[in-house]
This record gives sequence, structure tokens and C-alpha cells, in this order.
Amino acid sequence: MKRVLILAFGNTVASTFTGPLDVFHQAGSLFNRLMGGKESPYFDVKLVSIDGKPFETRTGMRVIPHLSMEEAKQADLVVISSLASLNSERYPGAVDWIKGHADRGSDIASVCTGAFLLAATGLLDGKTATTHWAFADNFRKLFPAVNLKLERIITDEGRLFCSAGFTAGMDLSLYLVEKYCGSEVALESSKVMVYDFNRASQSPYSVFRSLKNHHDTAILGVQTWVENHYSEKFNYSELAKRFGFTKRTLERRFHAATGVTPLHYIRKVRVEASKRLLEESNKSFEEITWEVGYGDGGFFRKVFVEETGLKPMAYRQRFSRGE
Repeated sequence: MKRVLILAFGNTVASTFTGPLDVFHQAGSLFNRLMGGKESPYFDVKLVSIDGKPFETRTGMRVIPHLSMEEAKQADLVVISSLASLNSERYPGAVDWIKGHADRGSDIASVCTGAFLLAATGLLDGKTATTHWAFADNFRKLFPAVNLKLERIITDEGRLFCSAGFTAGMDLSLYLVEKYCGSEVALESSKVMVYDFNRASQSPYSVFRSLKNHHDTAILGVQTWVENHYSEKFNYSELAKRFGFTKRTLERRFHAATGVTPLHYIRKVRVEASKRLLEESNKSFEEITWEVGYGDGGFFRKVFVEETGLKPMAYRQRFSRGE
């Protein structure tokens, strides 16, 4: 039986630790019970807090942990829940506690923004990671040595694992059940929980957030113009001239401020606009293609799939708000 410690924090999203708690706790037990067999649990799971005292989640639910970090000394796996603050200093002793377990051979996994605490240990430097799509900019600025793969639901670096936001912690937990116990146990777990654990990407769920937390006012003007005129024909040279730049200077300044080129930026703006139209209207993808500024439906279809991981009609079926 493997020992799992789930490190959880106050004022966070409960599912980022209750989800993994349930997944590991039921593995080998609940399916067998429902099928009339003998329960054979594979994991001993304990919920850990910094000081072992009860805490409240974002919804006000009161949680009583099993152990404090000081009491939780041995583990095969440590799972880090989401955080209330991205500043690791708000969690005294947690970084050293995680590093100590890693040094003693424990696997370490993070859920959602828990990746920030894992990255603060330095263990992810030079390795891949993922986190909730909304916090990508913060993560890249704080941890430039980590290769952030935002499109992934799960990253696996052998003994270090990360998952995207909220329910992705259940995807990761089932992934680890499969890694430790085999595909049959993982499949039984997914069946009894009625949960598909084969999701590969969080791209369909992400929303493009304009990268405006910089101080280049001229580039902010370019961004605003692009967002208001994305359906028009895009001419790099004319855009640069409009704002008093050469084409090369615009590209350099824009990339320095936002992390992407103007061409990539307008592509993301157009894809986001097309997503809204797929969600809210019955327009064909050809109509939408023209409405967002592309003239070639086949080309834009490829762009859409690259950005979202889904074909346009599959996206509409999943996210349509119509009746």
C-alpha cells in the first residue's frame, strides 16, 4: 500500500484536494465493493496542512486535516493542492518540506496553482510543467527556468508531475493510479467515478487574456487597435506606420511587452472571436471565417485546431450556449 500525503491550504478551491483524496482513497476499494468483491485499497491517503489545524476553503467549508507537515514524515507521493496566494512565502516551511520529501525519494505532484509552490523548490528548473491557463503569465515571470506547457492537462517528469486547473487534479490522480497500479485499476476507478481520465489538453477551456500588464503605452495602443479592428485585412507595415514604428521596431517592442508577435496576437484575438460566435450563434464556420478576418476557411480551420485542440464543430458541440 502506497502512502499519499495531500498538502492543502486555507481559502483554496476544495476540489483541488478533495478530488485527489477521493481518487486515491477509492482505488481498489469502491469498484470491488460495488461489484460484490473484497475491498483491496492501494493507497493510504492523509490530508496535511501546514500546522495541522482546521481551515476553511473558499466556500467556507471547514476542513479538519489528518496531520501537520511536521507529523507527515513519510510518503511515496506528495500532492500539492491549489494556493490562495502565488507567493510561496505565504506558506512557511512548505518549500523545504516538499524538497525534503523529494530528497527522500517521494514523487511530487501539483494541482492547479500548486505548481507555483513546486516550482519555488527549484525542482522544476529545466523541466516541463503546467498550471491553470489563467496564471500562465505569472508563472513564466516567476519561473523562467521552467518549460511551461500550458496546453497540457498533465506533465510527467518521472518523479515530478503537474496538472492544470481544478478537476485536472482528478485527471492527474487517475494517471498516477494507472502508473502505480496498472491500467485495469485506473479504468475501474474511472468507471466507478463516472469520469473520463483521457483528456490530454486544457486548450479548449482556456480564454485568451490580453497581455496588458506591461508599461509600454504605445504597444497598449496597438493592442487596443487590433482588438477593435481584427476583422479587417491585416497589414504589418501599415500597422507599424500608423503608430510611428518601423515594421522591425514594432515587432521587437510588441514581443518584448506581450511575449508574442503582432501576427500571433491578432491570430489569438480572431480565434477568441470565432469561439464566441461558435458558442452563441448558428453561423457556419465559413461565415465565421469571413467575419473574423480570414478569407480561407481551410487555413483558418487549421489555425483554430492549433489554438484550441478541437475542430470547430466539436468545439460548438461542447460549448454551444444555444438550445
